[in-house]
Amino acid sequence: MSGIYRQLTTLLLIIWTNSVIFAGTVVPVEKFWFGLQFGGRIIQRDSMHNTAHPDFLNYLYQAEKGPDYGFISLQFRLAPNPRLEFDVTAVMLSNLAPNQLDFGTRIQLDSINSFISWGINNSLSVYPQYLEEFNRFHQIRDTGYTADLNSNFRQRTIFDICLATGPYISFRNKNLHSALKLNAGICGFIPFNELILQKKTDGNLMREINYTTKYSPALFFNTEAEICFKIFSSDRMEAGMVIKASHLIAKRSVNFTQTTATWTAENTIIENIKPPKQSYSKTEFQGGIYITF
Repeated sequence: MSGIYRQLTTLLLIIWTNSVIFAGTVVPVEKFWFGLQFGGRIIQRDSMHNTAHPDFLNYLYQAEKGPDYGFISLQFRLAPNPRLEFDVTAVMLSNLAPNQLDFGTRIQLDSINSFISWGINNSLSVYPQYLEEFNRFHQIRDTGYTADLNSNFRQRTIFDICLATGPYISFRNKNLHSALKLNAGICGFIPFNELILQKKTDGNLMREINYTTKYSPALFFNTEAEICFKIFSSDRMEAGMVIKASHLIAKRSVNFTQTTATWTAENTIIENIKPPKQSYSKTEFQGGIYITF
């Protein structure tokens, strides 16, 4: 994971630098915002027929009932000046491991009146998904073989990295603050490897199938909405409730190289596979509390 975090640090530095350039000179901190929210995530994708090769998107985890993932998010925002805002969000799934990070900036370009303003927001997010039982493809298709010598339940975590930008509009009055964001960007799963070892039934013939996925970028569109209701305020702080929702859509695939070695490594077939793109969406909803000071 160290390579992933190096990439995130570099991209975050680029976003930070550009934001400071657009926003002008930074003055002492005006506001700090902290939020604690609970939510759910729903992943939907077309189920494409497997051909001579597996389609990894078919094996993304989906719950039978309710959201596919429940999570807790901790969000921190820092406003160095009225036109610029940075935020960092750490998200934990049901295992309570902080394995998701989101970074964002919001740059106010203009205001229509004292209640409505608009500008540009940028975001970088890396979120996990479970890939489950992709070896079912071989168990169904590869008759005459012990389809997978690894008898353990096949599950691994894969990470989706998304970089986006777009306009936002913000509405604010005495007790209510809301924002609507319309983003477009690039997403793609960080490459991973999987190995299948097989043995001929009642024979000694061995076969090794190695999958090496490739970074397969896809264009996505994402809509986000946030509403904050103020419940308490004083001269130095404010507290209230926050509700958020977002919906991402894309057409995507996971390309990979399949290396099949039968009996010996010298008898190897290498194939570059590009499954057809399928519809993919991610819907999130969450609610909780916030405090500013």
